Amino acid sequence: MRPISIKSAWLWSVLLVAASVLGALLYLRVRKEGGVTVTVGPANADVIGTDDIAIQKAMDRVVAAGGGTVLIKAGTYTLANSVRLKSHITLRGEGPTKTILQKTAGVESKLKIDADYGEFKATVEDASGFKPGMGVTIVDNKERYGWTPSVRTVARVEGDTLYFDRFLHMDYHVANDGKVFNTFPLLAGYEVHDVKVEDLTVDGRRDSSGILDGCQTGGIYFFHSTQMTVRGCVARNYPGDGISCQFVEEPVVENCDSYDNAFLGIHLGTGALRGLVLNNRVHNNGEDGLYLCWRVQHARYEGNQSWENGRDGISLGHKDTDNQFVKNVVRGNARAGIFVRDEDKSNAADGNTFEYNTIEDNGRPGSPGEGIHIAGATEHLTFVNNVIRATDTAAKSAQAVGVYVGPHTDFITFQHNLITGSMDEALVNKSNGGHNDLVLGQQIEAGLHRKTP
Repeated sequence: MRPISIKSAWLWSVLLVAASVLGALLYLRVRKEGGVTVTVGPANADVIGTDDIAIQKAMDRVVAAGGGTVLIKAGTYTLANSVRLKSHITLRGEGPTKTILQKTAGVESKLKIDADYGEFKATVEDASGFKPGMGVTIVDNKERYGWTPSVRTVARVEGDTLYFDRFLHMDYHVANDGKVFNTFPLLAGYEVHDVKVEDLTVDGRRDSSGILDGCQTGGIYFFHSTQMTVRGCVARNYPGDGISCQFVEEPVVENCDSYDNAFLGIHLGTGALRGLVLNNRVHNNGEDGLYLCWRVQHARYEGNQSWENGRDGISLGHKDTDNQFVKNVVRGNARAGIFVRDEDKSNAADGNTFEYNTIEDNGRPGSPGEGIHIAGATEHLTFVNNVIRATDTAAKSAQAVGVYVGPHTDFITFQHNLITGSMDEALVNKSNGGHNDLVLGQQIEAGLHRKTP
């Protein structure tokens, strides 16, 4: 073999350096100009297809280019597993009435053999509906909520045994009605940064799927991530929460509709910090509309509408502190408009502020409701310039109480609020605290109490 001359070696070194510099410049240009755009759709797109595999392929192309936008063209897309969001990516549809991501039909089977912690498999009574690449959840009646289910991907199927991409993190027993069903987050971001989801609909086909709460799933779901935005989206019919963000910082949920979901409409939880929840519409969900789970802090909820949910319009509790609720409208929810949950002193939802909100007509016939319910050892809540009212002119509103203040509360401040309409009581004050400032007398509109028909 002819040896390479010093001159040739020097020339190759120069070319390699130049190529590296050019690649870096191209990457910086892509990032500066917002990155590349890769389209996916049923036709006339960079990636042709209408399933999660096609969308994921388009996303991988954008990631390889250093970031940018995946544009999902108009159409209905069937998802058998989560679309995994990546950092520095915008996933955008052509509008929530045009781009619809729909979960595939439900599949479920009971366990035939106990599925144990550390195993990569589960043997079921009937594996015929399960396919490789499908997203599934493994549960039993004991390990059914929170972080105990195992949300996995089917790697392969052999007979009646499903093999998963990761090992199971709990024991699931036949005796406890253990089962596997294909519920999974439709859009999921795990440990991502700088991600946007915009202008599309996710539909969970709730009636055909096993129900799971929002700790590990949701129509749109983020876990342990920072600076994610969900804007102009619809999350509907999901067998759990519509939009769920856990262990996150600086989440933004803006101008979205979340409705007809089995559990919660919009759920920030498990240490969500500095969130913005703005101008959303959440309604007809199985439980709460806007739900703050554990340690949601320094968030701002503004301009949202929460109505006709199966429990509360806004719910907050365990260490949910220093949040602001401004100009929200909360009406027609089954139990209360704003519900502050029962927590002990060290875990209470202290330091929250409520301004210019409208809370009206909460409660259902046969289940009298409350505009605002404050329970637990909660302290330092401030309510200013809110309207709490019952609007039923026939004096039959189910909202029997304007404000309930529980026995262990203290430092609760009411200023310049208006309580009006046909209710049994404007204020039920059970507080034993000595530092409340419940100025209500001059702010109660004449004719507040119910009139006997």
